[in-house]
Amino acid sequence: MITLMLLVARIPDVPATEETISGHDDIEAQKQVMDKMPERTDRDQRTALVIPCHNSDHEAFQRVMESAFVHFHPSSIFIIDNARTMHPKNNIFRNFVRSLHPEINYIWSPIGSKNAAQLVGAVAAKNYEFIFTVDDDVCIPANFRAPVDKINDVTKGVAFPLKATNAAGNVPLFLVAWQDVEYRMAGLVKLAESDICGVLYPHGAGWFCERETLIDLISNYHSLDFIAEDVNTGISMQKMKKRIAFDASCVLETEVPTTFLGPGLNWYNQRVRSWEMGRHGRLLAFMGRMLFSFNGQTTLHGIFWQKFVHFYSIACIIVDWVRVPVLVTMGGNGIYWRQAGLLMLVSVFPVLAYNYISCRRRPDMRTPFWGAMTIPIYKQIYALVSLIGAVRSVLYYIGGHNKPKTVKQMIKEGDERAFWLDPRFEANPAFLADAIEEKGS
Repeated sequence: MITLMLLVARIPDVPATEETISGHDDIEAQKQVMDKMPERTDRDQRTALVIPCHNSDHEAFQRVMESAFVHFHPSSIFIIDNARTMHPKNNIFRNFVRSLHPEINYIWSPIGSKNAAQLVGAVAAKNYEFIFTVDDDVCIPANFRAPVDKINDVTKGVAFPLKATNAAGNVPLFLVAWQDVEYRMAGLVKLAESDICGVLYPHGAGWFCERETLIDLISNYHSLDFIAEDVNTGISMQKMKKRIAFDASCVLETEVPTTFLGPGLNWYNQRVRSWEMGRHGRLLAFMGRMLFSFNGQTTLHGIFWQKFVHFYSIACIIVDWVRVPVLVTMGGNGIYWRQAGLLMLVSVFPVLAYNYISCRRRPDMRTPFWGAMTIPIYKQIYALVSLIGAVRSVLYYIGGHNKPKTVKQMIKEGDERAFWLDPRFEANPAFLADAIEEKGS
């Protein structure tokens, strides 16, 4: 699949003045790079930054905000703190946000959903035409520019490539480097899709969208289920017959798990409990998009390519289940494992071709060399984890997974958590958080 993408995708060169500097680097260094760049246009002024978060690490969040201040005025930044209570338990995080800059918009949302938080932020950002939404561990590179020029009557969103890092902004060997290779290859696929049929699924870590489209998407199409929320976003855009472009001129940095089974968000829990469960749980959705809709495509090559990607997604899920009888019957056969190991070694070559042919003029897009050379090890580990995630997905959904209410359901039932409909929200989107301060005083 990656070899096919290499034949289709064309990674654009970036002018020397658009040098990429990590959001983890010194803020003064970012400003020096900004001085070399063309004057910002009004497109940046028309974009609001929305960051859903909860229990965010203060040090990591401060680095994120430092990278954001290079591009966004504090008054255009909307921090949506969300959980499943009508009011925050305390003002610790809000006071921390105030310490960063008093003009940042802090809003409490009583819906424990990242996508609901994005909706709240988009509704609150009523003076802006576009929304750039990122997770609370994503640093914005110095050469970021709001990709307003990619938005038109059909294309309403823009996805970006990702770089995986640890908390310090580094890419150490093994787990973090392997995830970086994984993200770079996913970006390559999205770049190929963009030129043919539009990106099917934007990275959940960060993407750009027309404000009215984002509000419509989450209000009328999205399930608000955090599991596979980025896939649900792509499926919603397909239902709306809208497209997502890809901006390869800059790379967003996102912090990833650094341990397989360590404390906090480890890699195993992320993949088994969320990513792989979500992928297998969307099997029927993939089939529906492939069999029963053109998803707004109007050209033969666009229809064919999108159907092919959906088919590939379905095939990957089937392969996970085929592994069960294969491992049962062949797991004790040494010849099988030797042949499988040699076959997995082939996965090194597409990554090296990506690094040194496709990205020969884009060092910021390359993967770490030793990460590429050892990626077969990661693939073997992931094969096992994807199987565990598949089994857990079946048990989870058969066991009666209760999906959260959609926005439509909340509004229809008069749910008080749809607080953006409250008249007080228009004048003060932070009124739920203010109630705690008033009570304390």
